[in-house]
Amino acid sequence: MVRLAGRSVRLPVPLALTELRRTIELSAAPGAVWERLWDIRALAGCIPGCGDVEAIEERRRYRATIRDRVGPFRIAIPLEILVEASPPERLVVTASGRDSTLGSPVKVGLTVTLAGDAAGGTRLGLDGQAQIGGKLATLGQGVIQRRTKDVLDKFAVNLAALFRSAGDAAPV
Repeated sequence: MVRLAGRSVRLPVPLALTELRRTIELSAAPGAVWERLWDIRALAGCIPGCGDVEAIEERRRYRATIRDRVGPFRIAIPLEILVEASPPERLVVTASGRDSTLGSPVKVGLTVTLAGDAAGGTRLGLDGQAQIGGKLATLGQGVIQRRTKDVLDKFAVNLAALFRSAGDAAPV
């Protein structure tokens, strides 16, 4: 709220929207990928800055904290995460939280799909959107989108490496 001409006026809260779209080719069969996605600690290790992972209700509710640096800001966002599963090919994930220092709200909606490929591996699809508000959004759409792309790139590399190191490779 600010005072203009003797009146209190609520200014709009800045909001940045960014698309979360990616296809990740994995060398493991869809069934192995589905089961491994429920190893929450291993999966969290693939997400840059993700820590303090806790299952509240297995395969349904979780908590985690994302720590990162975005522009001049260091952020720590505790997230409440809900998962709706449609085995063995679809997860719908929603997460929301607020940066503890800046007070910037973050909401994520993401659909994860699994499809087998001709080589016996899996095509994992990500499709969703993140909404970032408050001071983080003041950095601008371009900064938010670049940072999101960097995080998705690192996640894709880390996830592919997780399946290579786990020996879940599809038969040749």
